[in-house]
Amino acid sequence: MKRFFILGTDTDCGKTYVTCQLLDYFKNLNKKISAIKPVASGCIEQDGQLVSEDVVHLAQHNGVALDDISFKRFKPPISPHLAAEAAKDVLLVETINDFCNSVSADLDYLLIEGAGGLMVPLNRHETWVDFLALSQIPVILVVGMRLGCLNHALLTAFALKAHRIPCVGWVANCIDKDMLALSQNIATLNDKMDFPLLVTLDFDGCFEGASLMERLS
Repeated sequence: MKRFFILGTDTDCGKTYVTCQLLDYFKNLNKKISAIKPVASGCIEQDGQLVSEDVVHLAQHNGVALDDISFKRFKPPISPHLAAEAAKDVLLVETINDFCNSVSADLDYLLIEGAGGLMVPLNRHETWVDFLALSQIPVILVVGMRLGCLNHALLTAFALKAHRIPCVGWVANCIDKDMLALSQNIATLNDKMDFPLLVTLDFDGCFEGASLMERLS
């Protein structure tokens, strides 16, 4: 089973959308694939249960159903460490890693979607950097193509390299259909990043062709 951590440059860059499109893409190629989201904040309460919209989307697109898609769910739409504190809970990198390792389904691919960006605190001492350093799960970086994305993407790439976290490539997720100089921005990132552009995902688009699978196989 190949595992990839879906990392976003920031909040609302389209991690869940990209993850769902990856699920559909590999399902259409007859691959066994599922996705999990260990930590989710901004949940709503339904019938006494906290429900994450992101987790619902992942469950709808999962090629192989999993009993547990999320490990910790919190109601406030705030940073995971603050949401955990408000719930009198604690997030630990080691237990998140244990949850990811507990997925025992017969899969070709497992996608693990993060929450927020790379440096988002999970507790007072640990961030997703610590999780990735421990797990060594290769990253797929989602860049939401909009004004300001160059700085966010290059800072994230710099941090990944500094911490020796493997990254197989990045996805140009065109969330702003009216973005000025879109192709020039993509070219700039492709020139400055140390890992390759895997694919450009058009606004409300989907992944097509065999090249993406070849790059992730």
